[in-house]
Amino acid sequence: MGSLFFILFSLLASTSLLYTMGKFLTTQVISETPISAINILFALVMIMGVRLGIEPIARAGELLLPWLFFLLIILVVFIAPLIKLENVQPILETDPKSLVHTVLNFISASSLAAIVLLMVFPAYVKRLQKASKVFLIGHLIGGFVISIITFLSIPVLGADQSAGQMFPSYEFATKINVGNFIQRIEAVLAVMWFISLFFKVTLYFYATVLGTAQLLKLEDYRTLTLPLGMIVISLSTFAFPNVIYQQKFDSETITSYEVILGLLLPLLMIAVSVYRKKVQVGKKS
Repeated sequence: MGSLFFILFSLLASTSLLYTMGKFLTTQVISETPISAINILFALVMIMGVRLGIEPIARAGELLLPWLFFLLIILVVFIAPLIKLENVQPILETDPKSLVHTVLNFISASSLAAIVLLMVFPAYVKRLQKASKVFLIGHLIGGFVISIITFLSIPVLGADQSAGQMFPSYEFATKINVGNFIQRIEAVLAVMWFISLFFKVTLYFYATVLGTAQLLKLEDYRTLTLPLGMIVISLSTFAFPNVIYQQKFDSETITSYEVILGLLLPLLMIAVSVYRKKVQVGKKS
């Protein structure tokens, strides 16, 4: 039952991210292109990556990560003159319930969702202690980057406009204008977003395929990439009638999955482990 829960979460997360990618391109870049065509093209790259295996995905991450940080530095430098600290004020004005809900959504998206990687670690990582340190460092860096993007959005656009935009980071990037010469570099942020989203959706889909193959006791998971990929494409095209529905689905359903799998389940396993150790010590004494 727990395995099915993990697989279902990974499948739903892959579907939601693929829809987000298609909606971004159809609303901001190529508005006349059908979202189904974009989803299919992006899903083909995702399926190709999963079929090649986890090592090529990791190698691609090593190659693209420096460029991702380079683009982030360019974005921060050019957007810094537009920051207005008065847009951040007043601080902590919102009610505690809304604040807790927002913080929970942020933590779930940036931290708790990484529980999916733990489905891959035991199968492919030999030096778990070293890998755990790298996992933690990467986790902290990812949270730091998300915090920077969020912080830049509010001082530049303001809280109300940031909340009203589906892609606020792309919106504030359009405002960059250095000497009427450096303008319209929102493509820099779009490239950053494509890179990060590709790895995220690929890892989710990889966890879906690998988990399903292990559940069905298949020797080669690659036989499931095409059928499961077709399911993800179909769901990303037809499951969400509009953006509002998809955002509500993410904030409620996906967040609930992330809290259960990424927080409550690990805490429960730790509690059970501590209890068993106490019982064993009691029996020995």
